Amino acid sequence: MKKHIHNILLSMATLLALASCVKDNLLLLPDDDPDYFNPNEWKMGSMVVKTDWSRTDQGTVPTDNYYILLNDNTYTVSGATNTFRHLHPEDYKVIAFYDPTGITIANNVATVNKESDGTLLRMPGMLTVSDYQDAKVMRGDTTYVNLTMRQLVHEVKVTIYMRPGDEQTVTNITGSIDGIAQAVDITNGTVVSDYNSIITLPLVLTYVPYNGTEETLKGQQVPAYTCTIRIIDIIPSSTQPLELHITYSDGSEEKQTINLENILDGINKKEDTTEVGLDLIINDEMHINSTIIDWHIVDEGHHDVK
Repeated sequence: MKKHIHNILLSMATLLALASCVKDNLLLLPDDDPDYFNPNEWKMGSMVVKTDWSRTDQGTVPTDNYYILLNDNTYTVSGATNTFRHLHPEDYKVIAFYDPTGITIANNVATVNKESDGTLLRMPGMLTVSDYQDAKVMRGDTTYVNLTMRQLVHEVKVTIYMRPGDEQTVTNITGSIDGIAQAVDITNGTVVSDYNSIITLPLVLTYVPYNGTEETLKGQQVPAYTCTIRIIDIIPSSTQPLELHITYSDGSEEKQTINLENILDGINKKEDTTEVGLDLIINDEMHINSTIIDWHIVDEGHHDVK
């Protein structure tokens, strides 16, 4: 009887040992290759990274590739979900970014390219990055990371309103804004250098509904010089002077300077286009005393991304 019980217990122990081995082997199989077995696989782990693009301008994953950094390793990926296998068990810092045209990224620093005249590129691509996420990979386990993408390039629309008929008096307006950042650290969004860079305004004459400060012009189509630029950030130590050069039909010229510090401050946290409206009032026939009487924020609210 004792021998019989001993044999039963021995058989049960053998079956348990075999079951344990089979279980271990199954756990070591990669999801994409059921016939693969590596006895050292138990030392590794996996990570699934999901990216949310709903808060960016495009609203969806870009059609071309983007990048995910796991510590010092950069991976070229596509799609909203990407799986990384055979990772060493350790702590990881995870960040994703989309590298558009007109911006160069090296050593985690995004630098806006320059125009042929040395000023900043006026319309670089929409650089998007995620915040850093800390993740710990465990051996034989899968870690899940969710990243929300945000824009690091922001649009600014400048509109210089004039009274109807003044477009015959003003023959051209050119402008520039100083104190615009050229490079930022994509890992934390901070400006890399305090060097003041200039971006020129590609102003063109058009006709738009008036949205300035003169009530008598509200709703009317008025002549205006307008343009849209994209900036990555501002230099905190600068006041972002907007310099306008106005040329009149009689050949005279005038310069106006307005600091945009108040309107552009904190632009790296805004999700929509920032619109700046200015009223150009010509005071006399010689045009020498014309002044920008007011500037105002037309729209800097946060709306649903298009």
